Formats: sequence, C-alpha cells, structure tokens
Amino acid sequence: MKESLSTQEREALLGEVRSHLPAFLHRGATEQQDPAGDVRALLNLEQQDLDRVVAVHGCLHPAVLALGEALAVGLERPFAGSAPSAVVSQNVRGQIDWPGTLRHRARAPGEVARYSVREPGTAFDVPENRAVVWLLDALGQSVDEAIAWGRRKAGTGWSQSIDRLQDQLAAARRVEWLRMIPAAKPTEVVLRSLRAGRRGFYAEQVPAAIEVVLRLRQPSPEVLARALSERYFRPEDDGTLFELAVALRLAAAFRDLSVDRVRRTRLMLGDGRASFARYRLEHGDEVVLAYQAWPDDVHSMRRRLVARQQVGRARDARPDLMIIRRGSKPDAVILELKASHDSKYLRNGLQELLAYLADRPDLWGPEPVGWLVAPGSEAFAKADPDASFPLWLVDADSVAAAAAARFAAA
Repeated sequence: MKESLSTQEREALLGEVRSHLPAFLHRGATEQQDPAGDVRALLNLEQQDLDRVVAVHGCLHPAVLALGEALAVGLERPFAGSAPSAVVSQNVRGQIDWPGTLRHRARAPGEVARYSVREPGTAFDVPENRAVVWLLDALGQSVDEAIAWGRRKAGTGWSQSIDRLQDQLAAARRVEWLRMIPAAKPTEVVLRSLRAGRRGFYAEQVPAAIEVVLRLRQPSPEVLARALSERYFRPEDDGTLFELAVALRLAAAFRDLSVDRVRRTRLMLGDGRASFARYRLEHGDEVVLAYQAWPDDVHSMRRRLVARQQVGRARDARPDLMIIRRGSKPDAVILELKASHDSKYLRNGLQELLAYLADRPDLWGPEPVGWLVAPGSEAFAKADPDASFPLWLVDADSVAAAAAARFAAA
C-alpha cells in the first residue's frame, strides 16, 4: 500500500516543516553557510531537482502569474524616455529627423543615403524597460526549468498555469519595440523609479515579479522552506514529508539538550557523510542523527567490500533515520518510518527493521534497537519498550521525547 496521510495530517506536517526547517538551515547553524546545499543533503535531492522545485515555485508565485496576465495590456503603453535619441541608418524604420540628417551629411558629405531616424525602439530604451526585458528573460529560463517537472505532477493544475505563462512570455517577445531593447538587471534605483510610476503595470506588477525572481536567485532558508512545502511535498510525497517532519522533531529535541551553542547543528555534506546533525551533550558524549545512510566507518566499509566479493553487488537498502551516541555510553537505534495507517504495511516495516539489524550487527546498543515510527492510529498499538525484545512501535508524536530520554541520559 502506498503511504498516505489524511489532508489534516498533511497540512499539520507542512506547517511544522515550514516552522522548523528555516531554523535548521539558517546560516548560523551550519558550517557550510549554504541553505540550498544543506537542504539537498538533508533530503537527498539532486541539484537539478532542487532547481526545478524553486523554478516551479517562482513560476506559480501569485506576483509572477499576475504579471503574465497583465503583460499584453501593459506593453501597449511602454515606459518612454523624455528625449528619445536618433540613430543614423540606411534603413528608415521610423520618423526621419531632417535637421539631424542634414547635420550628419554636412559632417560626412559622401553618406547621402544615410538618414537620422527616430526608430520606434529608441524612445523606449530606458532602464525601466531594460529591467522588463531582464525579467522576461529570467522568467523564460524558469519556465524552461519548470515545465517538464511541473507536467509530471499530474492533477495539480501546475502544468496548465506554467504553459499559460510560457504563452504569455512568448507573445511579449513578439512586441516589436521590446525586441530592440537590451536586458539589464534592475538596480535599486530602477526599482524605486518603477514603483514611483503612475502606470499600474510598471508600478505594481513589474517590481513585484522582479522581487520574486531576485529572492529565488539566492533563496533564504525561509524561502526554501516555503518552496519545498508548497511545491515538493504533495500527496504522492507523503513518505518524504513524514520522514522530514520526524527528522526535524528529533533535531529540535536534541538541540534543546545540546551544550554546544556554536556548532549544535552541523550538516554533513558530500559522499560518505551519513550524519545531518551533531550535538554535544552536557557530559561530553556526542549524539549524531543520520538520514537515509549508514554511518561511514571502518566496519561498514569492510562489510561493503565483503558483500561485493561474495554477491557481486552490495545491498543498497538504507535506513530512514538513525540515532547514534558516541563517547562514554555508546548507543544506536534505527528508525523505520511509515506514513500509513494500514496494519499490513506497518508489519512490512517490522520485517525491514529485522533485515537492517541483521545487516549491521556491530552497531547496536541496548534493546529495543529497531523503532517503527508511524502516525498514531487504531492500526498502531501503543506499548512501552521491551528491554528483552529488539523491536518497538512508537508513534510519531512520542518519538522525539523517547529518543531524548534514551540518548541524553548521563
């Protein structure tokens, strides 16, 4: 059975992720100072996937959609300069400036076929319109990035909105005067000029959409959390949403117990790094949280080499979450997370835990060492941990407190 949460459960978890994720990714909490890199490591996302999430989020932002709807009418009355300049050309594509033409011929008597012409685009080649061209270019790149990913999200309505925006941008590109204007990234001076204008399109839709694009170029933790919550975690991604929510609950619980206020949350990036957060406890031991990875130590490396020699290919199964304590009181548990209320599906989770325990017998501490975590329901019977049995069922609302009590004890 596919993992599935109710609408109420999903919205509650999305709110929790939006609340906890920015603090976890904040620059003050990581050595990398790279929220986008941190979230890729935490979620095992490829760079391309994260880029597409951000691109879809930008294309579907209300300010961008409003710009798309206003483009056709807004470009009919472009921002014009007060003193348009003329160009000297053999091609007459506008009004001939005869005084300017005679002056040019007086300076260059041989160029009798050249005219000084006020072409349609010259009056509009101003910083405000260059900003519009830059904005359309940026949105065009976002649409190209987003369109394939958005179309895979069947039933969300994203595909139609992105296609409509693509058509609106293409129509704008066919406006003759706009095609003659170079792009220029808007400065704060240009943005102030736009906002001070009297035309709604230039004063409202254009600067609002520019601000969205600029924010998503280097997204803050808050912007990333909102983009992921609104675009990445959809009903078909309930399992990942549940895993992240539980991981952040554990992180928050150990953060409160940590005495290392400078490096209390350190994301570990790159191949071979299993942990996404480390905490120093008051008595000196260290607690490590690992997401979808085995801890990469000498023993695990040796086991992988043996597996390759014996069966030709190492087992690729990875646990959802692990909690490891190092120091005077070593301990470790493995958490299998199931965003489901189906008892048969939950029993499969117990079988997976037994396989993990057999795969790494060198890691574990006191029983129980395999924790099955799921939302509380009638299919999930609550029980106290049994010190003589390796498996334990613990609901998602209780797991953080249970982990803190076990791993933070002196």
